[in-house]
Amino acid sequence: MKHLNLRTKFMLIIAAVFMLAAVAVLYSFSVITSRIVNEFALRVASRQALHDRNKILAIIDREVALSLKLADDGIIRRWVATGRSGEYQAAALEQLESYRRFFRNHNYFVARSVDLRYFNADHSAPPARPHTSVLSTDRTADSWYFDTLRKVETFALNLDYNILIRQAKLWINVIIRDDAGRKIGVGGTGLDLSSFLNEIVQNAETGTSTILIDGRGVIQAHRDQALVERNAQEQDAAKKITIFSLMRDGAAAEQLKISLRELAEKRQQVAVFPLELTGGRALAAAAYMPEIGWYNLVLVDVSHVLGSATFYPIMLISVLSLALVVAVIGYQVHRLVLQPLKQLNDASHAVAAGTYDVALPVRQQDEIGVLTESFNSMAATVRDHTAHLEERVRQRTAELTRVNEQLEASQARITESLQYARVIQASILPDPRRLDRVFREWSVLYQPCDIVGGDLYWLREPREGIALLAVLDCTGHGVPGAFMTMTVNAVLNHIVDTVCADDPSRILRETSRLLQETLRLRQDGDSLVDAGLDIGLCCIDTGQHRLSFAGAGISLYCVENGELREIRGDRQRVGYSGSDPAFVYRTSHLDLTAAACLYLTTDGFLDEGGGPHGYGFGSSRFRELLTEQPTLPLVRRTELFEQRITEWRGSRRQRDDITIFGFRL
Repeated sequence: MKHLNLRTKFMLIIAAVFMLAAVAVLYSFSVITSRIVNEFALRVASRQALHDRNKILAIIDREVALSLKLADDGIIRRWVATGRSGEYQAAALEQLESYRRFFRNHNYFVARSVDLRYFNADHSAPPARPHTSVLSTDRTADSWYFDTLRKVETFALNLDYNILIRQAKLWINVIIRDDAGRKIGVGGTGLDLSSFLNEIVQNAETGTSTILIDGRGVIQAHRDQALVERNAQEQDAAKKITIFSLMRDGAAAEQLKISLRELAEKRQQVAVFPLELTGGRALAAAAYMPEIGWYNLVLVDVSHVLGSATFYPIMLISVLSLALVVAVIGYQVHRLVLQPLKQLNDASHAVAAGTYDVALPVRQQDEIGVLTESFNSMAATVRDHTAHLEERVRQRTAELTRVNEQLEASQARITESLQYARVIQASILPDPRRLDRVFREWSVLYQPCDIVGGDLYWLREPREGIALLAVLDCTGHGVPGAFMTMTVNAVLNHIVDTVCADDPSRILRETSRLLQETLRLRQDGDSLVDAGLDIGLCCIDTGQHRLSFAGAGISLYCVENGELREIRGDRQRVGYSGSDPAFVYRTSHLDLTAAACLYLTTDGFLDEGGGPHGYGFGSSRFRELLTEQPTLPLVRRTELFEQRITEWRGSRRQRDDITIFGFRL
């Protein structure tokens, strides 16, 4: 081996590596596929068990919810409490008929304590003439009613299996109470489970089977209908066929009992385990249905779910890929290393021209040994050049560090100026104590897009009992928008002090005119800048609980008794070069109750991009949000607005300034 040339050594090593790798790949593939198949089978069984359980419980939960609604129906409760006939009974029976149509098996029953009358109806009973009878404490068949009144507080589920008709029926008994909370009767429905359960059992996928058992392990539903029929006909409970009697291993049966008991005690949602029945070995998953006291057991035949043959193409591709990789590596090494080696040796001797401090030991007499000797000579030269290069890198690094420090200092000065500008802008916002004095309850969501912004909420009290409230959105955001808010604030204060303090329409018209003059928008007929704002302005008479509103691009939303009303602002904006200074804005008048809650918002909230496609939040979602939980305090509702817009935005950057002002008088 020592005297072989490098090409021969390399080919022998490649062949040995390929053989070892192929064996390792085949063994690992066999182990991994076996684990994957078993894990997949367990997941299939668990998912199917939970699916079947949830499918059954969904039907039961729906019937229970509908029965509770029946027991809480005011018309039915008054009829049950009084026992009256005539109009009371006609109205109650009409209500019961509507419930019957929505019950899964289209039946209902009602028993009342006032006269022990029992009413029930199904397909065979006319809508206004249910079957009736009188309950008696002396009759054993009627004991269920008196036991339910005595023991049940809300509702109870009773499972009944009729041997003659081979039908499992679940009775939902709901307590009916009067306005004082006294028990006055029982109502509910009966749910036929047999056809539904058989559908689940018979529709299992290939390789899986479902078995339904009760708390004692007795089989209630099985793909083999003969087992179910035998259990239905057997009167002696000890002779019924159980899941445990089908198991070959007694110890495994005891372990299954423990698993079922843990499910009943709610220690886990689903239990998975291997199970060996008379039909063969399988992986099983069990889930408990406490409402009826049954278990659904899903058996999965591993060989049918995902056979090992499924992975054969992958195994073949893996082996072929390994062979291809080895062949490509061998070819590339031969082409890139062995052939250029002599050329590289000649080149290394050509560039070696000096004395070198570092010398690597040469342990081989082949081409690699010659390359090592050449490397010894080149290393010193490279080290010398590297030393000069490192000095130049240090110089450049120091220069870049100095420039970065200057940029950071400049950035700090800019940020400090913006923070001061934010303080200045915040100083023109209304004092919370003034807002507390005007409104019974108020809250504001104020989120500038940058440190400062172009949104503003504004409050003035020109005289006792009169308040002016505005929410406005100026052109731009950041520093330009902040300058506009300062200008608009000064213009509004000037108009209220000198021109008009109680007519929102006139205030908006004067604001538009003064802004055009202040910003020289109409100088010589040409606009030097085109800036303006959207605004919603309310004039509030706090004593009379009256409000006048005029808007330009901003609407007023009023939520009262769960209903939303939008008073739209005009489309004519304020202050732009194209704004008509003579335009008369529409004024709306509202008489407000204590239940009314009003909102003004800029378009930043409505246009905020988000969701899966980056679309704006939109007016429809905002309307739904305003009517959601309307009785919440306004501070909590503002937190809800902030939470929803943050969730909608996701990881995106805020697009525009956001302001929502809500208040109650």
